[in-house]
Amino acid sequence: MAAPDSEFLTHASEVAFELGLDRFRISALTIRSRQITFTETDGPSQAPLYADGEPPQPGRAGRREYDWQPGLAAPSWMNVAWLLEDLATWVQQMADDHITVVGLEAPEPDWCDVLILDGDTTYRVRIAVASRREVLDFPGMYLRDLFAEGRYRAYLTPGLAGELPVVDLRTVL
Repeated sequence: MAAPDSEFLTHASEVAFELGLDRFRISALTIRSRQITFTETDGPSQAPLYADGEPPQPGRAGRREYDWQPGLAAPSWMNVAWLLEDLATWVQQMADDHITVVGLEAPEPDWCDVLILDGDTTYRVRIAVASRREVLDFPGMYLRDLFAEGRYRAYLTPGLAGELPVVDLRTVL
C-alpha cells in the first residue's frame, strides 16, 4: 500500500504547489480516502522562494528532477508542498518500520499536523511551515528516525480529553 500512498503524496505535493501560487493552501489531507481540502488564503499571492534558487526547468517536471527546497522566508504553502514531497519519498521506509502516515491537518497557516500511526496510537506531529528559522530539511527522514528510535517521546504533549497526543516539533524540525 505504501507505493500508492507515495504516488498520492507526490500528486498532493504537486497540487499544493500549483494551487499555492493561486492563494490556496492545504487545510486537510487524508491518505486512505485520497481526499484533500484546500482553503483560500487572504491577501496577495506569495511567490515561491527557493533555498538554492529556482530550478533550471520550471513546473512539475523541474520539481521532480531538481532540488526545489523552500528558502527561509518561503510561504507556508510551499513548505507544506515540500513536506508532502519528502513524505512521499519516505512513506515506504516508515511503513517497513510499522509507522503509518495517515494524513495532514493544517487549521492554521503557520503550522500543520502530520498524523502518524505508530503501533495502535495516532499522533499529531506539529511542524512549523511559516516564519521558519531554518529550512525544512528532510522532514520525512527525520520523522521516520524520530518514531523508529522512540525519540518522539521527548516532544510529546498529552492531548486534551478525546484529542490525539501532540509531538510538537515546531522549534525542532
